[in-house]
Amino acid sequence: MAIIHAERISKVYNPRGKGAVHALTDFTLEVHEGEIFGLLGPNGAGKTTFIKVLLDIVGATAGEATLLGKPIGHAAAKARVGYLPENHKYPDFLTGAQVLRYFGKLSGLGGVELERRIDDRLRLVGMGDWRNTKIRKYSKGMLQRIGLAQALINDPQLVMLDEPTDGVDPLGRKEIRDLLVRLRNEGKTVFL
Repeated sequence: MAIIHAERISKVYNPRGKGAVHALTDFTLEVHEGEIFGLLGPNGAGKTTFIKVLLDIVGATAGEATLLGKPIGHAAAKARVGYLPENHKYPDFLTGAQVLRYFGKLSGLGGVELERRIDDRLRLVGMGDWRNTKIRKYSKGMLQRIGLAQALINDPQLVMLDEPTDGVDPLGRKEIRDLLVRLRNEGKTVFL
């Protein structure tokens, strides 16, 4: 089954004004269930724009796409996606556990199940000992780990990660790669 299907996606910023930016032009792609798919390209190639189109953060200028078999923007499909944007920011007065609690509640989780997932995701990304430390004291690599835990809090079928190892030390990069393989082995699809 195609988890992501995009056909001839184009995105032009400021299409009628001077300085129109063609971020994507006739981009076609298909990602299947259970794959780890890495979208590679130079800076400015449109990788982040493509992710934002898939998540209905920005609208495509042309083309069609489906996510988890549903049209772009379908609420039930979006609820089954975990997303870690590039350069994510969290309020620095929150702790790691509070960040996950906030995003878990946004995903409709609560009570004992949410607390279990917070513990599990923090342990999964190696941040269990830092759960009650304020975000302001985290290194960039630690923030990436919390971001990854946040992307997994809703137990998504599709995990979309934009530059997930940015700022992470070499050992941390290996741990994140191992985690991505584990997610794939659990039947999840990972899009990098």
